[in-house]
Amino acid sequence: MSQRLVLFAKFILTMDRPEPVEDGFILIQGSRVLQVGKKKELYFTPSMRMLNLGDTILLPGLINAHCHLDFTLFKGRVKYGGRFREWLRLMAVKSRATTSAEFRKSIQKGIKESLAFGTTTLCDVASSWESYALLRKSALRSFVFFEMIDMAQPSTEAYWRNFRQRLKSLLHQMPPTETCGWGLSPHTPFTVSKELLQTAKHYLNDHRNIPTTIHVAESSEETKYFKKGAGPIAERIKVLNPDWTIPHGTTPVQYLRQNGWMPKLDLGVHLNEVNHQDIKSLAKNRIAVVHCPGSHAYFRHKLFPYAQMRKMKIPICLGTDSLASNQSLSLFREMRLFQRNYPEIPSQEILSLVTVRPAQALGMGGELGRIKPGYLADLIGIPAPKTKTLKQNLYDYLVNYKKPVSFSMIAGESKLRLADDH
Repeated sequence: MSQRLVLFAKFILTMDRPEPVEDGFILIQGSRVLQVGKKKELYFTPSMRMLNLGDTILLPGLINAHCHLDFTLFKGRVKYGGRFREWLRLMAVKSRATTSAEFRKSIQKGIKESLAFGTTTLCDVASSWESYALLRKSALRSFVFFEMIDMAQPSTEAYWRNFRQRLKSLLHQMPPTETCGWGLSPHTPFTVSKELLQTAKHYLNDHRNIPTTIHVAESSEETKYFKKGAGPIAERIKVLNPDWTIPHGTTPVQYLRQNGWMPKLDLGVHLNEVNHQDIKSLAKNRIAVVHCPGSHAYFRHKLFPYAQMRKMKIPICLGTDSLASNQSLSLFREMRLFQRNYPEIPSQEILSLVTVRPAQALGMGGELGRIKPGYLADLIGIPAPKTKTLKQNLYDYLVNYKKPVSFSMIAGESKLRLADDH
């Protein structure tokens, strides 16, 4: 039996009860939480190892529901001039000019920054596929979604055959671990052919436990493409692939529904441009929507329809997207930006968008996102300020926290601990 560890902290915010535990403890055995309570309630035994974190707020580790670690080093290097399709083209050019070694350096930098700002689990869309090996060895818990794009490919059949062979080889060499899983990410409904969507759908019929994510309904240009079969996206596709079937008279969400993809989709990313029918389809299929406030602001999209989705009980999560369209991989910053647009939303609810909600969306709602007996011991700590009113304003304080965290633990193992000088 593994030794039991007790963490002591000024406050413990469990996300399982509305009020924080003051002067509390968390008893951990192995990778999981055994007990949470007030320090005076703890029954001490000689075998316990103890770690007093002092004036610290402990909370569940944050879950980044969408990022691209490949592009961490692209920060400030791909300018957006107001045309989304042109920005995508510039990104493609930049990616093709990036070496495997540069991608690996970018990913390592992203892992370090994510951990520093309290992320303990992240969902990475892997364009280069280099992140899988690095995340598998890293301190982070992760889901790596291998990206699929066949827009410029001469043969969808050949593309899928090569994709499958590459995936099989990679997973044979490096099988998934307890802290690193994988999934599939068709890039967007307009960069993945109808044929590839159908092929991947049939594959998922035989592999039901593979998670999926898609960028969908992100921009007004995408809306125009699906509604009218025209605009910058249609023009670019005609150049790259004259034989591409261009849809019209629909929406990106309804296009996925028409192709049988809604029951297969776990994380729909962005969903900025949706109508009432789209929202009903998302709700009916219980699709989690990932909103990326920093990237959203960068592209100057119209207001994300949080209120409408909330009313339909659609689970919303937050993600950082990549640093090609953001300033930071900090989910604290994403929460601040979200609160700026939705000041009426309680801070406790905002914090759930990076803890409870993404855990549920990933099928780990009974293991992550809360500090609770039986749950995985994925925790972070931040310094508690010297103020008597903190307990009443704890959620507000957390949502507006701007510095790196002082403590991080994943699966019961300490990954980060700053000096006890706070």
